[in-house]
Amino acid sequence: MTKQQEAKRDQEIVELIHKNTLRILEELGIAFLTEESRETLRKNGVRVEGERAYFTEKQVMDALEAATKEFTVYARNPKYNVHMNTTDIYMTPGYGSALVCELDGTVRSAVFDDFLKLSAIVQESEEFSINGGILAQPSDIDAEIAAEVMVYTTLCRSDKALFSVCADKQAAENIMKMIKIVFGGNITDIPCTFNLISPLSPLGVTQNTLETIEVCAANGQPLVIAPGNMAGATGPISIAGNVSLANAEFLGINVYAQMIRPGTPLIYGFASTVADMRNMQASNASPGFVKEAKYGALLAKKYQVPCRSGGGMSDASGLTAQAGVESAMSMFESFTERANLMMHATGSLHSFNTVSIEKFVLDIETFTRMKYYFSEIPADEEALAFDAIKEVVEEEGTFVTIDHTFERCHLDPWYSQVSLHTNTKGDPNQALYDSIHKRIDKLMENYQCPALPGDKRAALDEIMCSIGMNEADMNKV
Repeated sequence: MTKQQEAKRDQEIVELIHKNTLRILEELGIAFLTEESRETLRKNGVRVEGERAYFTEKQVMDALEAATKEFTVYARNPKYNVHMNTTDIYMTPGYGSALVCELDGTVRSAVFDDFLKLSAIVQESEEFSINGGILAQPSDIDAEIAAEVMVYTTLCRSDKALFSVCADKQAAENIMKMIKIVFGGNITDIPCTFNLISPLSPLGVTQNTLETIEVCAANGQPLVIAPGNMAGATGPISIAGNVSLANAEFLGINVYAQMIRPGTPLIYGFASTVADMRNMQASNASPGFVKEAKYGALLAKKYQVPCRSGGGMSDASGLTAQAGVESAMSMFESFTERANLMMHATGSLHSFNTVSIEKFVLDIETFTRMKYYFSEIPADEEALAFDAIKEVVEEEGTFVTIDHTFERCHLDPWYSQVSLHTNTKGDPNQALYDSIHKRIDKLMENYQCPALPGDKRAALDEIMCSIGMNEADMNKV
């Protein structure tokens, strides 16, 4: 099959999935698990029976049309403003792990110091324009205020675009208060957060999720609607069926979000994966996951919505060859399909469940490899190098010593950050680990907390004191 034939067949499959999605929404509907949300749907002409809402094609497509699909997410430092569209690619760090995987495979609970370290690495790494999210769920922070603590920490320690943390209505409201302190009192026309919205698969939306949508949308903040159904477990085992289910959740929830505030900025946060039917665990790095991510990205392009896809996923139990292969395959899909928000790009192991600080840094380098490969090469007269070739041939010289090489040696090649390209003595894995730790040490030594005006920091501190954050933890920030 030629590339043209393959692309044509993919588009045919996308259309079949789209039609199947509309049928799911019209005949099966989505359960909205609060009376308030169901009343909002009724008032806007949606058929509601019991807990389930049923959507027509017109309602679905009108909501897509209403959504803001190209927008800027503003950072404290304009250098890191993120321009969401269907072309550009932005990487986000790993998200959601409650555990840390050490180099020897030992797994332990994540603590606040891990979050602080990872946020500094992200801030210091120029490959990221986005910081935050659940870099590592700190077990030594009260779970009732953990979302606010992570956002507060990121706001104080980074001037990059903010990936927020969604929990419940109170947390969302507290976070919006903090955002308004940093960006100004009215943020409805200033997108300055990414907010991950997770359905309850199959075809349900919980109270916490609905209330988070309501708070974020009312404040004009972008929603990353991210179905995460697992084929064979919380979704049908066939890829086409599982993608259809995810697509229905995305489109149906967007209808509700646009009712809360028409024009709410939207990202297709496709996160569907597959279950390993031998043990019923999520498999976030199998070819099935990558295949689903591909069709999620193609659907997003059909709807002209920026998308999340792929990442640096791995099911491996440590920093192994398996982890490298799986992460590279997942990231390659992200670049191939132009995943505009590449979530979970760094550090993920054990199918989301653990984060490895060493893999976190190695994945950053993998991102630079992909970015180099997918970038357009210079092809002007100087880059074509006819004169350089002529000089070496006519003078029987070497390319090592000519001016052309000297002038371009920091422009044309790709250089590694941690991987080794020389012969090593002893255990080659240990040599790589030593190189990674050298890079981590350099990033941490170079980290400088970006300045935040004193009055804004004091106002943020006041909020955190009011909800019970420990003073010793605040001093770490």
